[in-house]
Amino acid sequence: MNDEITQEDNEIPSELDSLRARADQLGIDYRHNTGVAKLRNLVNQALSPAVESAPKIAAKKTETQLVAEARDEAGKLIRIRITCMNPNKKNWEGEIFSVGSAKLGTFKKFVPFDAPDGWHVPNIIHNMIEERKCSVFYTHTSSNGAKTRKSKLVPEFSIDILPPLTGEELRNLARQQALVSDE
Repeated sequence: MNDEITQEDNEIPSELDSLRARADQLGIDYRHNTGVAKLRNLVNQALSPAVESAPKIAAKKTETQLVAEARDEAGKLIRIRITCMNPNKKNWEGEIFSVGSAKLGTFKKFVPFDAPDGWHVPNIIHNMIEERKCSVFYTHTSSNGAKTRKSKLVPEFSIDILPPLTGEELRNLARQQALVSDE
């Protein structure tokens, strides 16, 4: 009778054995003589992409959400004071600006020139106003004395970006608009 319990039967699995079992479970190929440190690294690398990809999947946005965010950004109001530099529009009080796209829709707004308190416009209109140019003509005299008309492109508008209205300024503006609408 062999009543003796061998030390091998009573042994807790070593870290190497646990790592080998985990690597087999994950389908990781390794050599039979791979050490503990290298096997631990292989198992950790196999587990880390699964953990990192979970937030990325949750963060992926649908086309509708992306369009909604772009529309919100395009419609965000910015307070500006605009001065027209186009000599052909020197008598104009303001201009109607219209800009849009198939996905964002159309933004249309009248913007007065030289409004002392500024004017709120959507971000997309502000960007379009900044990009507008006009031709300005001037007379150029060449070295032989001949005069010719030339043109150059200059920014059509000078834009001052003003800080947003404070809470008190908004309340005063609301009172003024209420008085005007009651009349």
